[in-house]
Amino acid sequence: MTDRWEIEHLKYRYASCVDTRDWDGLAATLAPEMVARYRADLATEGADALVAELRSRLTEHRITLHQLQHPVIEVEGDRARATWTMVDRTLCTDLGLVVEGASLSTDTYRRDPERGWLITRIDYRRLYESRAPLPEGFTLVTSPFDAVTGL
Repeated sequence: MTDRWEIEHLKYRYASCVDTRDWDGLAATLAPEMVARYRADLATEGADALVAELRSRLTEHRITLHQLQHPVIEVEGDRARATWTMVDRTLCTDLGLVVEGASLSTDTYRRDPERGWLITRIDYRRLYESRAPLPEGFTLVTSPFDAVTGL
């Protein structure tokens, strides 16, 4: 059970780092050779490439929240595979949109002798996505950057 909990904690850290823009923390969850396939127009190979891509896309105009649920985790020695249900919301303040959706995330992991469990692959299969205009008079009071900078 310890491996399962460590993998859950790893994936939760990954999502939290994306939402708070903790790029060093995000890199710490990823194996150097990791592959991510979020959508057809967002696929990367290598941890550095993924962090750079997310950093460029998730500007101060993209406020995100990722919630992970119902993991099914299979561990075989130093390798593991998991499927997660993920619900996400993105406020696109520059476009005046809120994007909400749900995906199945299928991940693979490997245990590194020095760093512990690391994500080696993430594949999303979108279950649905909806887009709606932000309500008239919408005002952003806080953002993930406030959490990072302590404002």
